[in-house]
Amino acid sequence: MSFFHFLAGANALSSFRQQRLLASLADQGIQLDSIESQYLHFIWSTEALSAQDQKILASLLTYGQPFTGAASGKGAVVIPRLGTVSPWASKATDIARQCGLNVLRIERGAQFSWKAKKPLSAAQEQMVLAAAHDRMTETVVQSVDDANTL
Repeated sequence: MSFFHFLAGANALSSFRQQRLLASLADQGIQLDSIESQYLHFIWSTEALSAQDQKILASLLTYGQPFTGAASGKGAVVIPRLGTVSPWASKATDIARQCGLNVLRIERGAQFSWKAKKPLSAAQEQMVLAAAHDRMTETVVQSVDDANTL
């Protein structure tokens, strides 16, 4: 039996990348007020994590610019492609184990959210998602709980 946990992380989009993404979408006729993204860390372990283990994990997974967004509006979660283990996960899992944590895997995804000037069609939402992730290495899921399929 394994346990699934997740921890919210840092800002996944720099101001430059946000502006570039908004400009790219505007060129495609999609007018967004804003787009933001926050890293999410997914942790699988063989047993429930103790308070001390959670503290160590939180310390290990605190990096980058803190997320200050409100994660509201339309959105989705981007995770590594199903059936794969990302290079980030391999290294993060090794580091966690070296710190004495009994984890099976640590993986990273990102939660995107956006606000549009007017409601987007389903096709336009797909265009936003296509611009926000790499289809070759990533998959889009609707919620954090869907990441458990990794």
